[in-house]
Amino acid sequence: MIWLARVLCVYGVLALAGCATYTSQTEKMRADWAAGNAASASREAEDFAKSSADSGDALVWFLEAGAAARADGKLKESIGHFDAAFKLVERYESEAEIRLGQETAAIFTNQSFMPYKGYNYDKIMMSVYQALNHIEAKEFDAAAVDLKRLENFQASAERKNAGDIENRMRALDEESAKRGAVGASSYLYNPGVNSALRRAYGDKFPQSARQQAKGVYVNPYAYWVGGLYFANRPEDISDKNRAADLFRFAAQMLGGKSGPLNEDARAAGMLASGLITKFPATTYVVYEAGCAPVRKQIRVDIPLSIVGRGLPYVGVNFPYLDFQNFHRGDLSVMAGGKKYAFDTVADMDEIIKREFDSEFPYVVAKTIISAGVKAAAEYAASQAAGDYWWIAAIVGGIYQAATNDADLRTWTTLPKQIRIARLPTPEDGKLSMDGKVVELVPGCTNVVLVKRMSAGGKLIIRRFDFNDKMTTKDKI
Repeated sequence: MIWLARVLCVYGVLALAGCATYTSQTEKMRADWAAGNAASASREAEDFAKSSADSGDALVWFLEAGAAARADGKLKESIGHFDAAFKLVERYESEAEIRLGQETAAIFTNQSFMPYKGYNYDKIMMSVYQALNHIEAKEFDAAAVDLKRLENFQASAERKNAGDIENRMRALDEESAKRGAVGASSYLYNPGVNSALRRAYGDKFPQSARQQAKGVYVNPYAYWVGGLYFANRPEDISDKNRAADLFRFAAQMLGGKSGPLNEDARAAGMLASGLITKFPATTYVVYEAGCAPVRKQIRVDIPLSIVGRGLPYVGVNFPYLDFQNFHRGDLSVMAGGKKYAFDTVADMDEIIKREFDSEFPYVVAKTIISAGVKAAAEYAASQAAGDYWWIAAIVGGIYQAATNDADLRTWTTLPKQIRIARLPTPEDGKLSMDGKVVELVPGCTNVVLVKRMSAGGKLIIRRFDFNDKMTTKDKI
């Protein structure tokens, strides 16, 4: 029986290799990040980005490294990481049809090594951060390119999301039919499957799950950043009109209830109509609070009788969002003896959740199909093994465990919320924030960027303006 020990040893190694999820890999980095130790988080993310550059995890690590380097004030490094991330996104999108075929085929073998291609919110926030990097570095032409790219990603999120999910679901059904396997719809509408998923997720998985693949997933903050740039660096009347439109889009997305965004839309409208010749000298405190959700997994026992007679229930791991609720939602902002309040302009938890929910039916379908194919193969092997059926059962069980993890890759260094306070730039050029004085440039638009990832974490502050040259006040 030496051969059996060798076989089980090999599959045991596979099982152990499958135990390291993205959530566990990022644990140390996320702990440093939550504490506000951006330097340590940046080093950790950069090491992973370098070691993963040729793997399917490359994109998510470039995003983590870009955000962490940016928080650490290393703009050049951050720009490099986001450039690498954009090149990957561009490649994946240019190979969309090829990748769709590969993804569908992988479901019937091993889907755990499919590349992370990024969600709509990834692409939008990547472009936002890169534009801000270039603005802070006074590389305004490059920032304009980033903002055009950003608008394209926003438009794509509006137009294509539902259609893309439907296309993938259709391809999955077609591939299932070719292989004589059960199609996605049979799983999604199966009472046993729905019952099991409802026990795990509550009402997040209704019978009409495919209808969740409808919706808009754009980000008001992204529109606001574009409006702010073109209002303060317009080259002609078209840029002024563009600023007015972008501010208006952002305000409308929040139902016209955001005071700061309404004021910006009004001022940009006056600029575009010629009522004023320059955007008013305004100071913004942009507060990125908390941490984005982490993906974890939950085991759900799914009936596989719809795959083949004689097949039992099988435990399948599905992802869920674990919201990080250790943030501090407000800061004290004072200028000229007056206190200013914040408005939430982007709830990243909600933006991420909407896209997670829309993708969820497809994730369920491909996960169950993959588990079903493996279980059917294991059952057939045990039947063919005769008296040695138990060997096939052990090997198959180990293989299932090794390849059963849900895809938990997600951009964890995004904030939980993005909030903005708006005020006229004070004449004395001073702003107090939680007792810390920030020096501003009087007579122009100042943007004070603030990050605090947890209630007890370090406050990270930077400042920039839209003037051609940097000043000593950019160093905080």
